[in-house]
Amino acid sequence: MKSNNILAWGSAQLFFMLSVLVAVVFAILSNEIERQLGLDAADLGLLGGVFFLTYAVSQLALGILISRVPARWVLGPTAILAALGTCYFSLSEGLTAAIIARALMGLGLGSTFVGVIYLVGRRYENNFAFMSALSQSLANVGAAALAILSAFLPILVDFRFPFQVLGALLLASAVLIFWWVDDAPQAVSGPAPSLGAAFKAAVSSGQFWAALVFYCGTFGTLLAFADLWNIQFQLNFFQHTVRQSAVMNAMIPLGVTLGGIVAGGWASKAGFVLPARVFGLLVLIGFFILLLAPLPFLTAEAMLFLVGCGFGGATLGLAALQQHLPVTAAPLATALVVTAACLFGGLVQPLVGAALGAPHRSDEILNPLQAANPDFGTYQSGLIWLLAGVVCAVIASFRFRPAPASNPKDKNPEPIR
Repeated sequence: MKSNNILAWGSAQLFFMLSVLVAVVFAILSNEIERQLGLDAADLGLLGGVFFLTYAVSQLALGILISRVPARWVLGPTAILAALGTCYFSLSEGLTAAIIARALMGLGLGSTFVGVIYLVGRRYENNFAFMSALSQSLANVGAAALAILSAFLPILVDFRFPFQVLGALLLASAVLIFWWVDDAPQAVSGPAPSLGAAFKAAVSSGQFWAALVFYCGTFGTLLAFADLWNIQFQLNFFQHTVRQSAVMNAMIPLGVTLGGIVAGGWASKAGFVLPARVFGLLVLIGFFILLLAPLPFLTAEAMLFLVGCGFGGATLGLAALQQHLPVTAAPLATALVVTAACLFGGLVQPLVGAALGAPHRSDEILNPLQAANPDFGTYQSGLIWLLAGVVCAVIASFRFRPAPASNPKDKNPEPIR
């Protein structure tokens, strides 16, 4: 049984890790995508926004569906859809085709994180905080490794081949999911209440709203910053090469990896409340210093790592849902919170792009380092949206409360219909 737990979780974890790599590759190759497709900063923000908005819509629907049908029939088909969208993106020749491909990718990858969280909740219920943080950390190990390797890989002169490789790996993950993931919906006794009852139970809890704001301000900001605008910041302001920028961006997932493990271990022993506050403050301090003034290279790396460590505590917001809500409401609440974070990231990416304007048309230059780039003040005005989200997350963390002595999950509530 233990080996089956590992194989089922591992198959879903691979799918989740590939979804993170899809986002990281898009960020690393954003300048090449701009140049080869003839886009500008606003177009790039649109592509990022379309992905996260469709990801969010898919995530909410699939987060509800996964508690009603076997998990393999949610994760497997969506992995295939993501593979098709990723391959189509590698063949796109303009903005319209790229938007369609990014939408397909978002729809397919929307099941990844809720799928992993669902399996962790089913198979590692007594160690949820640590395993959910571990899942996030492992995904970011792959992201960091790819970012560092990109400094030495010549394939990064073209964006198409990496996405074709990712498409093939997504198909392979679908095969593993169909083979190993066999979870049926959780069986509970008694008459089944409506989905509206679960929704009411979630939104009537103050801890749900605290978790929603906290997760949006941490994970949503991570999506918007690390998956696009940090790379552009390094390329256009500091005028680093694509490879240098990728290595700099690796500091964030490396920090998330360490922060996630520390946060999960700490929360499993001392509860999630204090760790959530500390890790939220880490993000705020690091982000504020990054936007305060241009930093030397090593100092900027240290701040990006610190920000990443803080982002590693994002899943502590989901622990609040597991500990304060009934078992019938927790899956829906988790889907709502994660969806809201993706919507936040999807909406903020175009807002930042609009604030930055269109500093250059990539088809007008051969070398992005020769472009007329935005100054630091322009980036400050654009990225202030992300800082505002982090401030809200820190405020929300002080609304968290320890789990009650009698956990609502032990009250044998009615199951969701």
